Amino acid sequence: MPQNAKTLKRLLLVTTILVLSSALAAGIYTQEQESPKKHERTYDAPKATAAPQVVSIIENLEISGVTLINQGTPEAAVAIDVTNKRDEDVMALDFIAGTNTYSGLSVDGLLEEINRSVIIPRQSLKTFTWNLGSIMEGETISLAAAVFSDGKEEGDKRFLDGLKKSRLHYQQKRREEKAKNGGQQ
Repeated sequence: MPQNAKTLKRLLLVTTILVLSSALAAGIYTQEQESPKKHERTYDAPKATAAPQVVSIIENLEISGVTLINQGTPEAAVAIDVTNKRDEDVMALDFIAGTNTYSGLSVDGLLEEINRSVIIPRQSLKTFTWNLGSIMEGETISLAAAVFSDGKEEGDKRFLDGLKKSRLHYQQKRREEKAKNGGQQ
């Protein structure tokens, strides 16, 4: 085969590779332009004009009111009224906002091994305040997990497990601090 024919074949191969690579890159770029990624972020608290939607997935723990407080300030927050219609006290609960990326507000009355605290007494209402600057914007807030005084747990297993893990970590740290201080608190 003459030298020119080899050079021509190489040039044709390189040109074909470049054209295909360019077409592939253009296709990927076009696809990214058509489906921009959603950037999840928290509320810009001073600019919030309405409270997010709040729901409960826990039976007989009802969301009885949602109010935007301190509107127009960096301290803007959502006040969430939760009514416990059960005959057991709520000992721990977890509010969640978001799906893949989420923010949460946990309140755990079981943190202290000796002095346990009731979060919502049976058959009563309690208001929880959550700063908008720490809530995922555009997401529904969900009362996703609860632990009751009779030991029952209800809700999303991921968040129940998260409550337990945080509690055990806190209790272990407290025991280590107590041992380090010779049993003194």
